Amino acid sequence: MPKPILQSRADVRNYDELVRRIEALVGDEMRTKVLGEAAGYPILGVECGVGENLPTALVTGGVHGDEPAGVEAVLRFLECGLALWEGRLAFEVIACVNPHGWVHNVRNNAQDLDINWSYARDDVVEVQVIKTLAEGRRFEFAVDCHEDWESPGFYLYELRRGSFQIGPDILRRVAEICPLNESAEIEGEPARGGLVYVDISKVEKLRGQGIPLEMFYGHTDHLFTVETPTGLDMETRVAAQLVVLDAVIEDHVK
Repeated sequence: MPKPILQSRADVRNYDELVRRIEALVGDEMRTKVLGEAAGYPILGVECGVGENLPTALVTGGVHGDEPAGVEAVLRFLECGLALWEGRLAFEVIACVNPHGWVHNVRNNAQDLDINWSYARDDVVEVQVIKTLAEGRRFEFAVDCHEDWESPGFYLYELRRGSFQIGPDILRRVAEICPLNESAEIEGEPARGGLVYVDISKVEKLRGQGIPLEMFYGHTDHLFTVETPTGLDMETRVAAQLVVLDAVIEDHVK
């Protein structure tokens, strides 16, 4: 169920401040770029190590505007610096895919569309940004940071071909700082210990073409959708997201 729309002006966030944080990242390690404009807001990308013939990872947040911990986690991931992975892994990062939704604290974009499940459309700027960035490319892995305002704990989706899942190990690490959603069924799919065992053909039939499915079909062999419980404090939610990013990167550079 979508989170109720909040109308108070107090719920309007300052996108200029987010842009300043992204632009402050510019340096020898990172470059920023405008990927598109949606509802008058620039969608900014950050790249690190791209063009150096390295395997490249895709990290995104803010697809749903009422899920701010993902945006904050991706920003902090960048602000901490990527020197540890320099020379081993490159990154394409979009901290806030849906700036209009983030500013107004609503799930959908200015067209009142759920970006995550609008991949088949050709009139959605935020989706086109993802399509253009991914065109003709294979990513070492892709991590998309989300939240769930109804969930009592953390959970994640992992799709991987050609190797073992690492989700159970990640969840053990997350459990040290954040409660897990221990339900046997999450979002209508079987789950165990916070890991959702999703039937992607069933999801596509129910919801249509979605960004995560299309990324897995055509652009990566290892995909994560991370869901933190919105009811917890921001610092805990961000920390849980960062644990996932660290664990996935470690798995791919060991």
